[in-house]
Amino acid sequence: MSLSSYEKWIWIELIGFDNTHSDFAVAAYLERVGFIPTAMCLLLFTPDFVHAHEGMDSETVLPIEVCSYAARPYGKERNRQEWTNHQLRNLIAELQKYGIEIYCSFFDLFRVEAGDTPRSSEWCGAHPELYEMNKSGQALNVINPLRRFKDGTYYEDLFITDLMVVIRDYGFDGYHGADGYTSPRKSLAEADYSDDMVDQFVHHSGITDLPDRFANCDDNPTLMGERAEWIWLHRRLEWIRFHGERWAQLWHKIMAAIRREHKKAYANTAWTRDPFEAMYRYGVDYQQLAATGIDGFIVESVGASLSAGADETEYEPGNEFMSMIMTIKAYVPDTKLICLNAIQDTNEQWDALSHAPTVLERDIYAFSNVYLQTRSGLHRCTEGFMACLGDGISRDGWEWILKRWNLGFDILAQRTVGASLVWSDKALHQSLEHYIATRHWPAHKFTYELIARGAPIHSVVDVKDLRQTSGAIVVTNFHLLPDDELKSVLAYRNGAAIMIGLMTDRIAQALSGAGLVAACELNQQFCVIREEQSGAVNVFSMLQDKKLEGEEQEHEQGSLQEINDAKSWLESLYFSPVTEDFLTSCVQALIKITGAPHVIRNDDHIRPIVLEMNPNRWRIMIRNLHLNYKSASLDVGRAIDKMSILTEFPGIPVATNDSRFQLYVPGRGMVIVEIDFKSMDLTAG
Repeated sequence: MSLSSYEKWIWIELIGFDNTHSDFAVAAYLERVGFIPTAMCLLLFTPDFVHAHEGMDSETVLPIEVCSYAARPYGKERNRQEWTNHQLRNLIAELQKYGIEIYCSFFDLFRVEAGDTPRSSEWCGAHPELYEMNKSGQALNVINPLRRFKDGTYYEDLFITDLMVVIRDYGFDGYHGADGYTSPRKSLAEADYSDDMVDQFVHHSGITDLPDRFANCDDNPTLMGERAEWIWLHRRLEWIRFHGERWAQLWHKIMAAIRREHKKAYANTAWTRDPFEAMYRYGVDYQQLAATGIDGFIVESVGASLSAGADETEYEPGNEFMSMIMTIKAYVPDTKLICLNAIQDTNEQWDALSHAPTVLERDIYAFSNVYLQTRSGLHRCTEGFMACLGDGISRDGWEWILKRWNLGFDILAQRTVGASLVWSDKALHQSLEHYIATRHWPAHKFTYELIARGAPIHSVVDVKDLRQTSGAIVVTNFHLLPDDELKSVLAYRNGAAIMIGLMTDRIAQALSGAGLVAACELNQQFCVIREEQSGAVNVFSMLQDKKLEGEEQEHEQGSLQEINDAKSWLESLYFSPVTEDFLTSCVQALIKITGAPHVIRNDDHIRPIVLEMNPNRWRIMIRNLHLNYKSASLDVGRAIDKMSILTEFPGIPVATNDSRFQLYVPGRGMVIVEIDFKSMDLTAG
């Protein structure tokens, strides 16, 4: 079994190495890891690492929070050590001897706890004018890299100058833009509404109707809150677009400096968000960031930690993150994506490898097997994993991880058995304005809700590539497509088409013109299905029940725009309701017309992902959404010749019965099997 090529990254703190050894215990660490990483990002925690850098002429001690994440006093292997600038430079050189690229990485955070005594940082503590400020006037303990100094100069210009000095002095191969330097820490509905950011916004956007009373609010929390509410209510799209352009401006400057030094840079995505919510919540436009020339995104796909309840979260994001990865890749198809693999974080007090290995295993297999359909064929959305975080993992632990990474990135499938989500950049941008007015679901929301209910959607295709595509397609928000893209979808004949949208006069005319009669009311959610072989058409629409009608009427009173959006990334935005019957009907139609396996038992919990390796072989990845073991009984629709189990569990052979088989799947886990079908004797009879 030959492995396809993929990248192996590790995010690690200095506490993962030992400065009492001449090689900083690098050889011992790599021997325990069992592979040579493509790259390692050194997590140095704080902007003080860059701004308080004193050069390399003399040996100086680094701040304690640089020596471990937030100055945590010990890890699994050793206590935090006191590191010097010279030792760090030598560590980087030692790692590079093995061909590993080493990146500089830190957050926007700066305050740490030293024992029982909190202390401010050395450089950041002296610049409160740079702190992110929420709409209540509270300055947060984080740097906002879009802010300006008191003299009006931009922080980003000094940041880039200092960053380049640090990269040169230490010999880093590049910069990994982590939390706070690729997106704000708070949502746009909540921050940053300081005088500085609002002044930048007014001049950048050219708005002239901001009330005069909102000119200066930094010292008036009540007035600042009113200003924030006014901007979010009356100039929301402009506020979102302003931030998208400002983050892009920052990264254009970063990348220009990075390229002059012949270095590389990667940027974290915004708080696990898909392209729509990255823009709406955080003002981050992935396409604009990709256009700056970054070498790739580190996708915040930290599913296992959240599923396991890190920070006492009650959040199961597996389906959401599969959709998130696909839609990001569709939006930036030429940009490398490396998935952040949530393994452990001692400082944040979670350990998926020890406490939730089935969830970690599930994420590895699922996130490495979502696909982009292009004119040249099928491609994985992701090109590798970054282990987060990489210290204190035993040799057995690394062996466990590597075995699953290898299986996840095993031989590339020829096709996914299901429907490809049709992606449209134009519909994405339309959905921003549409969402504010209606709170209707964007494409990402539709996709993960359908996946959660068993829809076989594991690949995505750009609407521009439909002529070179084959197989079933599914379009959400059909009504947001511009006319030329509508025609392209309606003209598609290389497979079945499922079109989900909101009925309007324009859509009714387009469907009628294509010979598709959709007898449903205006402003009603509909699904039109055109089958591939027969050309038969099936149409159904969402029938509102009394509860939904009541909720819609409540928000028709003008309160939709005033819904609270100042939420953590762990909390869902508000979306207008869609009936369960409608979603279930869409899923059942998708399963039927794509030939995906039928789940006979525990269909509330079992979710198969099917990859066709060749016309006679399927690889089936079977997820269990339940906490407990569940029996998966599947009918694959064709007589099975033989079956092999690719995962360690179950540890016994599984019997087949014509087109059916049954096995157990661990709670919140995944089992992978491969089946060969019996060949059809076309000469018989």
